[in-house]
Amino acid sequence: MMSKLARAVELKAELVHFATSGRFAAELGVVLDRFYSGGPPADEAAAFLPVDFFAHQHELPGGDTVVDRFLAETPGLDRTDVELVAGWKIVVEGVFEVRAVDEAAVLLFNLVDELVYRAFSNLGEGAFASLEPGMFVVGRLIPLGADWLISAPPAVHTAGARSTLVDVAARLALGHPAWVFRNPVLLAQARETQRAQRRCFTEYFGSDLIVLPGVDVAELVRGYLAHQVARLGGPPPRGFDPPASLVVARTVGLIFDEAAGLGYYAEFGQLEELFNDPSLVVRAAYRDLLSAYLRGDTVSPVPLQRLAERDPARASEVFAGLLGRKGFDWERSGELLLRAHKPGHFAGPPLPTVTPVTAAIAEYLGLPAQP
Repeated sequence: MMSKLARAVELKAELVHFATSGRFAAELGVVLDRFYSGGPPADEAAAFLPVDFFAHQHELPGGDTVVDRFLAETPGLDRTDVELVAGWKIVVEGVFEVRAVDEAAVLLFNLVDELVYRAFSNLGEGAFASLEPGMFVVGRLIPLGADWLISAPPAVHTAGARSTLVDVAARLALGHPAWVFRNPVLLAQARETQRAQRRCFTEYFGSDLIVLPGVDVAELVRGYLAHQVARLGGPPPRGFDPPASLVVARTVGLIFDEAAGLGYYAEFGQLEELFNDPSLVVRAAYRDLLSAYLRGDTVSPVPLQRLAERDPARASEVFAGLLGRKGFDWERSGELLLRAHKPGHFAGPPLPTVTPVTAAIAEYLGLPAQP
């Protein structure tokens, strides 16, 4: 274990040097400006955070990361080194309660995802001498085989800071649901909750797909959320304020897909018109809307899939007209087309759109303790 740790410490130092060597000065400067927009860093942990983020997670203009460049351009890395560093694009951020400490490692319970991490430090065996069970560490971890390595100087807090840090963990969980879903138990709970909410949505609206005037979305969704709480319990609904793009839209489609969850789609009614009458694709307004739905990599493929399922032959005409590809066949090539424009949506099963109520979230919202 120590030999792997020693090598990880060496490689981590090389990666940070590579990231700050000057070749990425412009990109690193943008990241530093963003992190320090509210003022200078308060401590060492805050000062190194943007550098660590840049080295591991920042997407460079070519779509790759500093980790990718390091692996491609550093000679002498063996297979073990490559596997270790490649895993460092995975970073676990969280608020960790110290559960146990020994000379070399510390057991950390993450209040965000409710998992326990056995972590080592690049500072040697005395790195955790000041830690005691019940204290808290706010920081970042990167994989070290089955264990973890503290990736940047963490912020350490006494047990007396618990209430404040529980709130921090809850806000992180609510703001970054994917972090919570690292826990397979919580992921399964979220999927079950989403299935129950979908049944509730269909019961309330009569379908899992409805089309509303944009000006009515806020009021009708608030009514649905109140119904959902009455039927299913859970946290009281927070104020629902749709973005301006939905409010000003002539129509908004609400689709509660079984896998992708609830989505809101502006001008869905106009898109329906196009799929009902493919000849409309020659009009600029319809072409531009269809193109935005197809080529927007952040837009779910669900609305296009739903409309195409109604009549694949008409869908074929619609996309043949958009693409200028006579004979385009949706049933043969539709999924390939969506995958080409929305690869991230096909990388794996979609994550739920609901966040399970962790102990930190329950405490933050004043809900009864979870079983």
